Amino acid sequence: MRADRLLRLALLLQARGRLTAQALADELEVSVRTVYRDLESLSGVGIPVWTESGPGGGCQLVDGYRTPFGGLSRDEAASLLALGVPGPLRDLGLGPSLQSAQRRIGASSGVSDAARTVHLDMPNWFRRAEETPQLPVIAESIRDRRRIDLTYTSPSRSKAHAHLAPLGIVNKAGVWYLVADASGRTRVFRVARVRSVRVCEDTFTRPADFDLAAFWEAWSADFEATRPRLRVVVRASPEAVDVMPEVFGDAVHEAIGNASAPDEQGWRELVLTFEHEAAAAHRLAGFGGSIEVRAPSSVRARLVETATATLTRYSVH
Repeated sequence: MRADRLLRLALLLQARGRLTAQALADELEVSVRTVYRDLESLSGVGIPVWTESGPGGGCQLVDGYRTPFGGLSRDEAASLLALGVPGPLRDLGLGPSLQSAQRRIGASSGVSDAARTVHLDMPNWFRRAEETPQLPVIAESIRDRRRIDLTYTSPSRSKAHAHLAPLGIVNKAGVWYLVADASGRTRVFRVARVRSVRVCEDTFTRPADFDLAAFWEAWSADFEATRPRLRVVVRASPEAVDVMPEVFGDAVHEAIGNASAPDEQGWRELVLTFEHEAAAAHRLAGFGGSIEVRAPSSVRARLVETATATLTRYSVH
């Protein structure tokens, strides 16, 4: 930890020039006394640092001193620094390492922290971030190419076990997935469902022709194409159509675009898709009388059951 702090101290001075000991202490989250002690350590290993006391004084490196980290143009460095420290990298435990790397890039290229002008906030609105306590262990096993024994909760809520060769991890809209080889078959696991991970001693050889991005693109397309789809024909009021994107998301725009022309009351007929009847009835019930389900009859029946149960629950006795 102290070696990392000394590196951060040197890079801060190189990137920002003269800084007071208090400013350095605040940045490094240490005491002023520790800052002065660290400055002496830097000087002892040959880094030309000096301090000046009194008003207008501070700590700085000798003019012209640069770390050996280089090879990037100013524009290349700015593009790397623009993202700051995205949340997914913090999930992986790489936040401090990335910050240190960015300081080195900024210091060697003359690009300041002000270049960080883009912030990635990946999860959707109103959805809590999933807890993924096993993610750093999984990421480390991928880097070390060690097999893992996984215990996880399947979609059916039952516990399952797997012996895997972890090939990569993917963050999809704030949700982490593990891509792994299981006895010659490439599988995908939702990291939030992983209950425990044991890193094995034996290593594996990553397939030379495996491309994580290409696999994920193909797997995602197949996943979307093979998901159960229930077509529900509805007749919707103008108010219902207006609020549909907030309820169903951007995917509903295609259904609205293919809807029939408005009738005399402005109502339109369109086709919505759901995974199953229960999901359809649950999500459509909130529209109340502003939507009429035309087909299938099974969804109409479920809506009647839902409405009856609601009236029974809230009836005044």
